[in-house]
Amino acid sequence: MLLVTLELLPRGSEEQRRTLGQIRIINVGGDPAYGNYSIELMENREKSTRTASITDYPRHAGSTWDLVARAITMALAGKEELPPRPVHPWGHSEDWQ
Repeated sequence: MLLVTLELLPRGSEEQRRTLGQIRIINVGGDPAYGNYSIELMENREKSTRTASITDYPRHAGSTWDLVARAITMALAGKEELPPRPVHPWGHSEDWQ
């Protein structure tokens, strides 16, 4: 299992460290060449868990960060493609200055 923790350190302060969320990427099978993973993404702010899965991921073909990025994307968007960027309710930054 991979566990990635997202932390906030206000102004770099270790003493004020706060966990914002975690993602667990759990190896649930496959074969030596391709892996299957269960994904659990937890956001502390929302106290929610999103789940997803990745199947037939080519083991040892890329970096671990590629798997992490795809897992986050699958949990947030439901597909291995980034969703559009979030937009403030008031529009672009030029609109609120």
